[in-house]
Amino acid sequence: MTRKTVTGFTPTYTVPRVNVGAKQRSKQEQAKCKWFVEFTYNGKRTRLSNQLNRLKDYNEKLDAFNALKDVVHQQLKDGVYGMPVEKPVVIPSVKDAVKAFIKWHKDKGSRLKTIQSYQSKLNYFTDELGDTPVNYIYHKDVDDLLITLSKDLKWSPKTFNNAKGVYTGLFQFCIDSRYIDVNPCSRVKTKYVGKSSKNKAFSKDDFNAIMVEVEKDVMLSMFVKSIYYTCIRPKELTQLQVRHIDFDKRIISIPSDISKNKKDGVVHIDDNYYDLLKEYYFNAPSNAYLFCNDTILWGNTPYQANRPYKRFVKILSNLGLDNKGYTLYSVKHYSNVQKYLAGFTVAEIMICNRHHSLAETENYLRHLVEFVDVSKKLIPSI
Repeated sequence: MTRKTVTGFTPTYTVPRVNVGAKQRSKQEQAKCKWFVEFTYNGKRTRLSNQLNRLKDYNEKLDAFNALKDVVHQQLKDGVYGMPVEKPVVIPSVKDAVKAFIKWHKDKGSRLKTIQSYQSKLNYFTDELGDTPVNYIYHKDVDDLLITLSKDLKWSPKTFNNAKGVYTGLFQFCIDSRYIDVNPCSRVKTKYVGKSSKNKAFSKDDFNAIMVEVEKDVMLSMFVKSIYYTCIRPKELTQLQVRHIDFDKRIISIPSDISKNKKDGVVHIDDNYYDLLKEYYFNAPSNAYLFCNDTILWGNTPYQANRPYKRFVKILSNLGLDNKGYTLYSVKHYSNVQKYLAGFTVAEIMICNRHHSLAETENYLRHLVEFVDVSKKLIPSI
């Protein structure tokens, strides 16, 4: 007999039967023999007993072997004989699913800041629906909770969307864990977020005025120029050591344990920045951090990223530029705009920033329209 399986392979088999061994004078003696469920599978003789020979009562033993025979016969007909049996999935409560979700993030090495952000949003969820099995959560449950939180906590549309993203991630984890089939957040609508003015790229005049003041602070000057020339993030800069600079190859390596995206990266050192690096770090010890003090810069105890940030913000305030959406990250945005205006392609800017998509890079160019003048451009005639 044959039966085609879902894999397309067609196994052959004989109908299983119960072999009770050599015939004995009584049922009591027969029960003492070794019995088997016997059949051939793909030409191979197979015998199964599943430890049922421990039974010594004839009728009990016969019932058990007949049951085993029926199970095997059904598996052969269904084409699933010999396949591993899946363990039953135990559906957790929301509270237990959240614990597993957070543990998964910790195990895979997600940033501490990311985990803390996720946990704070998920606490609201467990407070409201913690004892509910995850397969009983409906999209309206999520929607109602988000609307309530948004009103009570006066969330901005961006915060609303961020929370929705966290809950979407939780239920995607539940799908991957085979707890549910459909993400209840898929029907929850995001809110419109207007164009952000935060981290806005500097105007050229403002940037020049800021740099006049920045140049008065040796550490801050090198820090700002490092962001401008490399687009390395402020926190990453504070964790870099001299050993990460290869003066011969003219590259800086950003290892995964420093990088925001937890991936190894490399940035090129151009001529202007090369001269700056050489001035301060060429003879520095390889294990020295780049920003540790205000004079020679390098040392054994790195500055926290908020130290240069606070100094930079103070300059913005003194110049009356603290209401324009400028931050230390604006240096990075301004650098990318200048690259584009100098002829860099979006793909080249993507590489300079160690981005993994053009969409991510285009976010840094969102203020480009403010730097481009098309008023004198000639439109091709029809």
